[in-house]
Amino acid sequence: MNNTTQALNDFAILYKPALYSFHQDRLFFFIDPEAPNWIATDSRGESLLNLIDGQRSLGEIRRLYTTLHHLDLGKGWRDVQSFIREGIRKGILSEKPIVYPPYKGRADHLKLTHLREFWVHLLDTCNLSCTHCLVSSHPQGDKGLDTRFYLRLIDEAFDLGARRFYFTGGEPFVRSDIFQLIRHITEEKQAELIILTNATLFEGERLNELKSLNRERLKFQVSLDGTCAEVNDPIRGRGVFQKASEGLIRLNQLKFETSLTAVVTRANLKDLEAFPRLASKLGAQSIHLMWPHHRGRILDEAANSFPEMGELLILFRKVATLSDQLGVVFDNAGSLLRRVNGQPGVKYDLGNFCWETLCVNQDGQVYPSAALVGIPELSLGDARTTPLQTLWRESPVASLFREATVAKNSALSDNPFRYLTGGGDMEHIYVCRGARGAPFELTASDLTASDPYHPLYVEMIQDTMTMLAMKKRSEWNNQSGFNPPPIYHAMGDDAITCSEDAADWLSEQGNQPVRLLHTNCVLSFDVEKPYRIVQNFYGRAAANPQKELCCPVRYDDTEIGHIPKEVIDRFYGCGSPISMAAVRPGETVLDLGSGAGVDCFIAAKKVGASGKVIGIDMTDPMLEVANRFKPDVAAALGIDVVEFRKGYLEHIPVPDQTVDLVTSNCVINLSPDKGKVFSEIWRILKDNGRMVVADIVSDRPVPLHLQAHPLLWGECISGALSEEAFMAGLERAGFYGISLLKKTFWKEVEGTPFYSITVRGFKFEKKGGCAFIGQKAIYVGPYKAVMDEEGHLFPRGEMVEVCTDTAAKLAAAPYAGQFTVLQSNSCEAMVNEVQSESVCCVSSNSESSCC
Repeated sequence: MNNTTQALNDFAILYKPALYSFHQDRLFFFIDPEAPNWIATDSRGESLLNLIDGQRSLGEIRRLYTTLHHLDLGKGWRDVQSFIREGIRKGILSEKPIVYPPYKGRADHLKLTHLREFWVHLLDTCNLSCTHCLVSSHPQGDKGLDTRFYLRLIDEAFDLGARRFYFTGGEPFVRSDIFQLIRHITEEKQAELIILTNATLFEGERLNELKSLNRERLKFQVSLDGTCAEVNDPIRGRGVFQKASEGLIRLNQLKFETSLTAVVTRANLKDLEAFPRLASKLGAQSIHLMWPHHRGRILDEAANSFPEMGELLILFRKVATLSDQLGVVFDNAGSLLRRVNGQPGVKYDLGNFCWETLCVNQDGQVYPSAALVGIPELSLGDARTTPLQTLWRESPVASLFREATVAKNSALSDNPFRYLTGGGDMEHIYVCRGARGAPFELTASDLTASDPYHPLYVEMIQDTMTMLAMKKRSEWNNQSGFNPPPIYHAMGDDAITCSEDAADWLSEQGNQPVRLLHTNCVLSFDVEKPYRIVQNFYGRAAANPQKELCCPVRYDDTEIGHIPKEVIDRFYGCGSPISMAAVRPGETVLDLGSGAGVDCFIAAKKVGASGKVIGIDMTDPMLEVANRFKPDVAAALGIDVVEFRKGYLEHIPVPDQTVDLVTSNCVINLSPDKGKVFSEIWRILKDNGRMVVADIVSDRPVPLHLQAHPLLWGECISGALSEEAFMAGLERAGFYGISLLKKTFWKEVEGTPFYSITVRGFKFEKKGGCAFIGQKAIYVGPYKAVMDEEGHLFPRGEMVEVCTDTAAKLAAAPYAGQFTVLQSNSCEAMVNEVQSESVCCVSSNSESSCC
């Protein structure tokens, strides 16, 4: 099927799903609960969405909207066309009725294929006796089973697919065989291990052993329940704050990755507002706040040990703000962000227990999770006598956990956030289900009741949506004149697709992805992953040239005759934007993703001695090649005008309005935040400057499993936009006069066609003193009429009054020669007068603004 953009005709009927809405700080949010999906817009976007009812035609919607907002025909057409196109791209609108198949639960969509992780509750012995301990550990607690048992079970879990292991307890470092167990996982199995520890035992022989362990595969989550001894020690024990802090510092000095965690109680609630500052001081990379479970030693404390939901929300907001200021990862917020801004249409449905994770207790009993160990009715069976695979696949308890689904939670059936919250935490759901006599038979209703913290999750999700939308609104370009109703943010914008979102979770029954929640987000999502993939990919390509990556492009010999062959061999573009950019002598040219420097060296010849060329790249090996051959190019040309800088596309290390021309050659698709790249290009361009970029696009949204393919990131596939989205992104960033200079078929990947395109766009910044002073613009043809990005409609041969900004824009490229601009007799005097009074765009015959 070819999904190339088709024109929307006035008779088209538009549809939307049943949407839930809320507003915050002049932002209007619309949520499609069944997908799930969501967008944030302004009041104009709200009015447009309210007009779409599955009965009105596009023409009728435009007429009503134009009348409601007192717009002329051109601006009304632009507003409606832009918003609806964007809404269709974001999946919130459709030209066909939106009907979802009934969702009966995750068991219909997931297959039991392999474990991803395995928890080992090594012992109940602990050198501490914390007042909130979930399993009531203490110094005389059960010391756990022998080494051989744990080694065997680790092997069984590994054979079932587990590649991440957790050690918890008790205190794991109380065991004398702990380092043998660590090395078995990280060295013999080469798997990842995360140890939950109080970090008070890292001295002497234990400290020496730590120094010899693998830094890449071994990570630590350290518990502290206060930011000072006065708060922490009454909870965890006298002197613990000092010893744990010293232990955490030692781990960080040894270059281990660490996370700092705290259980939130009424006793430490206020103090934990400064938790990010403690983490920063001690060197932890991330922090995690745990909401207290209704089991364990905390139930022996005062009845008011559990904070109210409102108190937890205030804490979440303050910790999130401070973490952001200090550059500390707050993984509660990161986990929510990953869901809220994940792939649209991916349902979260309860926890991953018995699907992809299990936990063995120190007595050999296997449980769904670490927080549920020791609850008799939740045991899957005894791993001392039964293979782990049998317990996982055949246990009735495991089957009940897998059959549980948020779809069966009647209390959430009308909750629009249920597939973003995932229904809540199954551990909290179970332990808070209410008093039941024991023993009793476990039923599915015990696993699909209400999580007491669910209202908190909803508030946190709304906070996250608001944060994303406010950030985009603050970055919105209000200086370009292109201002239709915006979709500030839509679910999945700028998100990084990982493999869990893709093929593993694509349903065979309707292609409906389903994902599961994790019991305890120990380590935050790695947002640097795509950068590292691309850096490694092109770093290898710098060392060993790879032909025709991304696309076969041949420059004319007259353009590259002065460039060493070693540089040409490392050219990995998909077009020749520098050849199509009409570079002029004396210009400042900047090339994004400059690689070995081919396009920069071509530009150097064109700008001459009075010009300047800047190359930006994030890959050290490529920058090394470029700088190594730069003197050879300078000698061949007799001028040295090229400079290479290290930087990201999203943060170009160049001041505002200093560049005449920006080029890039097959690199924008590598960025996870293309909107930011387009905005950065606009920022650094001078007024009337231009960008000419070549890139890879598809004729439809790239399928989820291709987006998640690690090799295809480097090969320009995973991050490619559709052509329509690419053009719309440039328009949103403020570019005008956008032209498709060249388009060629590249290749087809699993049924999706990809093309190489070269696009040009110009920058024109609206001035504070623009006004109507009697200037008239006449479009000279050849078309019957044309419309610009601001919604001005110009019929051929007719005079249209324009403001000073529009007159200046039409006199410059790319419009110069297509319009005749008639000046009034007193233009210059009127312009000076208007600018001194800072009047903006007041028409001589209209009260409306032109901007």
